[in-house]
Amino acid sequence: MIVNFDDKSFYVLESENALLHVTLRAIHENSPNEGTKIRFIFDTGAYLTVISRGTAIKCGFDKLPKTTTYLFGFGGGLDVDFVRIPGLMVLNKLISNVPVLIPHDEYRKHKNEKKLIPDVLGLNVLEYYNYFVDTENGRLYLKENPTPRFYSSTLASGQTFLADATDKEL
Repeated sequence: MIVNFDDKSFYVLESENALLHVTLRAIHENSPNEGTKIRFIFDTGAYLTVISRGTAIKCGFDKLPKTTTYLFGFGGGLDVDFVRIPGLMVLNKLISNVPVLIPHDEYRKHKNEKKLIPDVLGLNVLEYYNYFVDTENGRLYLKENPTPRFYSSTLASGQTFLADATDKEL
């Protein structure tokens, strides 16, 4: 399938420490009409979107109904809440009832350092779009995907969603 992208449907990608970031607007009970901006790491390897504890508190997402579980990956484990947030605005269209993970801690330990857990945009949001990353111009082009796959609506304890491949041997 060939997808044609136009110059009206893109986000500017910010580059910082070899990571790409995109800013989206979250909708919540007390958000202004345009929503609250969240700066996400753009990560096509993340299964679910992660919203940090600080961002969740700021938006009131920590008060939403949740399922608490423990997730693990190559970098260790993490207690998280599985929550459905009211919505994310993408290209001025609302994606409602978005499943996200909210870590219980603000920081994680990595090689004896404390690292702030970032907000990460996962495939469960990106599946609604065909996308193209233009690294030369720093743009993320999006076009609605007519057949999203809809990742699992449930989260089972013990599933691996988060991984840290920094120590991985190839």
